[in-house]
Amino acid sequence: MSRRERGRRDHATRAAALAAGFVLLYGAGVVTPWGQWVDAVAFSVLTGAGAILHPVAAVAREVLVLGLGVVVAALAVRPVRDRRWRALAACLVLAAAAVLALVLRGAVLPRPVHEVALGYPYNTFPSTHVAATAALAIALVVLWPGRTRAGHVVVREVAVAAVLVACVVNVVAFAHRPVDVLGSLLLVGAAASAASAAFPGALSPRVDGKFTQVAALRARDAA
Repeated sequence: MSRRERGRRDHATRAAALAAGFVLLYGAGVVTPWGQWVDAVAFSVLTGAGAILHPVAAVAREVLVLGLGVVVAALAVRPVRDRRWRALAACLVLAAAAVLALVLRGAVLPRPVHEVALGYPYNTFPSTHVAATAALAIALVVLWPGRTRAGHVVVREVAVAAVLVACVVNVVAFAHRPVDVLGSLLLVGAAASAASAAFPGALSPRVDGKFTQVAALRARDAA
């Protein structure tokens, strides 16, 4: 088996594992009464701890999605010009994950009402805002035009921070419960792994290599 084939197999296995985790999380955290109780307790603790963010949380959850969407749309122009179809196709898979989150939440996954005190009488799993933010954050890293490793590290850290903030503000704004945001991360993670299996290397940022003394020593030893 070639290295490329092993990579595709590993990504496919990871996608299946994350998808299974999504299903298990829904079953344990949304369907069962004890899962709803744990989720309600975590929700109460987090909203209380984040009370200082209440005035801005609702606005922040919208700004994150819109802001990332505008940036990613602008960055997508260059890959279209350079005909990086594999990267664009992988980003479309990520976008499909956000759409799937909306469909699952609104039309597919029910939320049993065991006790009114345990949560909302309607389903909020998974969070579409967190799914969209996570999908756009990955697309941002992939499409970023910078070619240096240092630049991509910064962009990656910004993307991770945006996702973490989205998780927090969606809970603090009383829009979603902790299990909802975790489900979104699993769903987008499964989509990203599936895209990597279908389009090897498409989600890897384009980074130029740098000359290092270690590389020079290895080249000299090889000679």
